[in-house]
Amino acid sequence: MGDTPASARNLKADVVVIGGGGSGMMAACEAAKTGARVILLEKDVRVGGTTALSVGSIMAAGSDLQKREGIQDTPAAHAEDLAAVARKFGIEDNAGLRKLFTENSAESIRLLREMGVVFTDPMPQPPHRASRLHQIIPGSRSYIHHLERRCIELGVDIHAATPAKALIATGGRITGVEAMAPDGGTLRIEASRAVVLASGDVAGNADLLRTYAADGLEHVEPINPVCAGDGHTMAAAIGAKILARRDFGAAGLAQIRFIPPARRTWIQSVPPNRLVAGTMKLALKYLPAALLRPFVLSYLTATLGPDRGLFENGALLVNKHGARFADELGGPNFNDVGSHGRSTTAADADSRAPSVQLARQPDKVGYLVFDEKLRRKFSAWPHFVSTAPGVAYAFMDDYRRTRPDLFQTGATLDELAASVGFDAATLKANIADSNERRTDASKSLTEGPYYALGPVKSWVLVTPVGLAVSDRLEVLTEGGSVIPGLYAAGGVGQGGFSITGHGHGLGWAFASGLVAGRNAAATQA
Repeated sequence: MGDTPASARNLKADVVVIGGGGSGMMAACEAAKTGARVILLEKDVRVGGTTALSVGSIMAAGSDLQKREGIQDTPAAHAEDLAAVARKFGIEDNAGLRKLFTENSAESIRLLREMGVVFTDPMPQPPHRASRLHQIIPGSRSYIHHLERRCIELGVDIHAATPAKALIATGGRITGVEAMAPDGGTLRIEASRAVVLASGDVAGNADLLRTYAADGLEHVEPINPVCAGDGHTMAAAIGAKILARRDFGAAGLAQIRFIPPARRTWIQSVPPNRLVAGTMKLALKYLPAALLRPFVLSYLTATLGPDRGLFENGALLVNKHGARFADELGGPNFNDVGSHGRSTTAADADSRAPSVQLARQPDKVGYLVFDEKLRRKFSAWPHFVSTAPGVAYAFMDDYRRTRPDLFQTGATLDELAASVGFDAATLKANIADSNERRTDASKSLTEGPYYALGPVKSWVLVTPVGLAVSDRLEVLTEGGSVIPGLYAAGGVGQGGFSITGHGHGLGWAFASGLVAGRNAAATQA
């Protein structure tokens, strides 16, 4: 692994993988296991991709871990549950890709465990009928650590800081990749068998988002700006079809999360080796929950967002000046309704969602403001501030202890304003106006002391826009024919498959990477 010298402008491989996230490295491993020569190109200065930023959960049916715990489950049952969720929310889905995912997700778990990745015992995630959620220990960077090590063991030639720029076609077949070397020169890589696109989604490309996903996201930052639809653009240039997915809308793609801590927490620095992770798993299984919660929550409160229940019970979302700017429960801007009496279209209401409007505020940040009675209510089950489904719930005291940088208080609204930096007059006027509008007085903010949680920001985490692909993950043209020698996995290969519910995005990344890598290696030159 390392920089490409200026003299080595032409390289040869059997398979070239574009993208060094979870799907790309899984594809590279699976191709290299067959004896194929594999070159992996990563745009960023290091491998990891969006996988490294994830909570780390995978939904899988029929895994060895399930069988060991006596959990009866099958890929077919998993597919049925996913289909039911899609129907409930009116989301279109590709049955062939859903089948591909559910039939290969458990195999992904097995392969990752062989590399040294450690998971908790499977946990439930309603409405799914069985305990299918496999949570990595200690965190998602363990995936990258073990996948990168396995790639190197198998002889994969990894080139970081080497973005792919174009696909090379010969006689209608993809035969290579043109990339930019770290020194700025052009690098041409021959692929005698196939190229696998694993370059992520389109979250970092405003034009592609607007064209294929939703309007109104131009101010919302991507959680991973490296994912800018590079694979989509390169494939479209040689005739591939990008599938538009506008059924999620801007409000469904923009998500509010607490900003991450300025420094890595101690648990994020835990070595991702098997011994340490295995010890942590035993602790999670056998130590009293009261002893474990602080350690689990110190990790999760670095990655989670506020639950809707806070707003349903009276919390307000304000900007850095203390001004409320949206209906926290997802309706139109509260300043524009009432006396005007006008109706709004679905698209208009979608663009006014709090997650979208937050990105238009000063510095793109906001704060949750609430009073003492709401703090008490959200200090114990069933009222939680945040959750990672199946993993843990975070309450007020968890945030006060593990994220003091987010937790501000004041005996009065004036003191709270001084603590956070709000304009006191603006804050008090907005709270008074909100209290006056309440139909349920118990949700008014009237009992001091007062609190603020934040900053929060709105991010586009992942997008459902992918290339049209076959059930073998071969990339398809606008006319539906296969482009020989080109496969897609992960976000760029998600054409038609809907990621619904926690653990399916990461599960798709690994399952699709596995299938694409194997099929690419088996392609006849």
